[in-house]
Amino acid sequence: MPPNQKARRRRAKTFVVDLTHWLTEDGAIAAMPPPAQRLAEYIGKIVADATGFLTEQYCEQGVKCRCRLGRKPCTGIIETDFEPETDRIVWWCPECGENGFINNWKSTLWDRTTDQTAH
Repeated sequence: MPPNQKARRRRAKTFVVDLTHWLTEDGAIAAMPPPAQRLAEYIGKIVADATGFLTEQYCEQGVKCRCRLGRKPCTGIIETDFEPETDRIVWWCPECGENGFINNWKSTLWDRTTDQTAH
């Protein structure tokens, strides 16, 4: 099977995140290994983008998917929604299927529903 075929058949990752697990007492991203740091920053961007839609302060270009299919970056833009029962953010990439759920995002530095400044 050609390498590109393998990349297309890979299973999409699902991330279930409690944002507060990655934060210091003052709300900043805690010190952690670089890959974890980048993932935490990415999740923060998704929270800012998702909550920005509620306040009309969202990034018009959206958050680019960080997934790599084979050795090529995914071209998808992350889409978001909120689960009404849990208030958690649900996100997904329409191109590659990578997706996740973000819990405990309220009142974090990236929550634009409580603070009108961008982070």
